[in-house]
Amino acid sequence: MEDEIKNELKAYDHIIKIPVRYNDLDTFGHVNNKAYLSYLEEARIDFHRRVFGWDGKLEFNAVVAKIEINYLKPVFYGDTLFAYTKLSHIGNKSFEISTVFVVEKPEGKLVKVSDSKVVLVNIDLKTGKPTTISEKEREKFAKAEF
Repeated sequence: MEDEIKNELKAYDHIIKIPVRYNDLDTFGHVNNKAYLSYLEEARIDFHRRVFGWDGKLEFNAVVAKIEINYLKPVFYGDTLFAYTKLSHIGNKSFEISTVFVVEKPEGKLVKVSDSKVVLVNIDLKTGKPTTISEKEREKFAKAEF
């Protein structure tokens, strides 16, 4: 099973370590589902910085349109959580980023705890309406190095 996870993770371009904060826990003592939205945001922001050289200014013109999260196993305070992220689809006006969350247990074993897909839509900042992804942006996706 762990070999399957390692093989799956080879397809992911970007990895970040995410600390599990005490306030991420619910009354059952595991990470609450809402915390994954924050984790996805952290992974997505770092991904955008690396792909686009994004510096946090509003020139970046994609907004979240849809998020799907599959919760597979619980995550607990003290776990070492990693987010593996990749660009999984580029459309005409939108693109999709996939993320797999993995916990590294103390003995080094990897456990897949969640996976997700985030669809972002390219928008015109003046009108707020969807717009075509430019060739310049597509080239940045194609040239992305991690």
